[in-house]
Amino acid sequence: MSDGTSKLGRAIFVLQQTLPEFFLAGLVTSMDKATGTPRSSSTSVPIINANPLDSQPSSDDDIEVIYSPKIRLVYTPPVALPPPFPTTLHVEGLPLYLASAVFIRHTFNALYTNLSVELRKVVVKTPRSHAPPSLHEERNTRPQKNRRGREKSLIVAFCVTGTSRVSGAQGEWEVSSTYSFSPTTGLIDKHFVDSIYPAPHQAVYESLRTSLGKVFGIGMEDRRAGSNDVRLEENRDWKK
Repeated sequence: MSDGTSKLGRAIFVLQQTLPEFFLAGLVTSMDKATGTPRSSSTSVPIINANPLDSQPSSDDDIEVIYSPKIRLVYTPPVALPPPFPTTLHVEGLPLYLASAVFIRHTFNALYTNLSVELRKVVVKTPRSHAPPSLHEERNTRPQKNRRGREKSLIVAFCVTGTSRVSGAQGEWEVSSTYSFSPTTGLIDKHFVDSIYPAPHQAVYESLRTSLGKVFGIGMEDRRAGSNDVRLEENRDWKK
């Protein structure tokens, strides 16, 4: 088994085993080499009090991480949000990715009880093969073909349910995501949220922006005039 294949299998195992317990244990980012069991991330406190350094992946030799330090979370709401929100939301870097997961977990736990996650689909997607190229094309495109052959993605669909602490009504959300793996490291480097139904209210984005801003000193403004995309990037002053 190649290293890339083993990392893909490791990521699938961790996600399958731990996503159903997300609201109880939080986001799990690695696996213990010795026992083969998933290991929780160190970010287990509310985001408003979180230290960005706590979100860094462990460098211990006894664990295998599944996420790239440069992971990018991408979501395009079905209905465009008003300014200053962009058409597509980006969260870049593992610290912000973990902080976003902490925000979601604590927000839902504050508003709902009996939260559960039921996996509906976990499917590996590989690039489709095309008609065999000519000898000349084969020589010129071999590096790209090899790269495409290593590019894999994982489609994960699940359903979240919970009971409102205020009204007692049952809430339900269907979520579909695509995890892309780096062809060089084999780690998850992109997380595309394909759909959330029903879609989050605008107040959710406002709260997320405020929470991340208080911890990392980030903003929503786009540095490229006229662009519809935005990248939430951490303020690196805390690293100095």
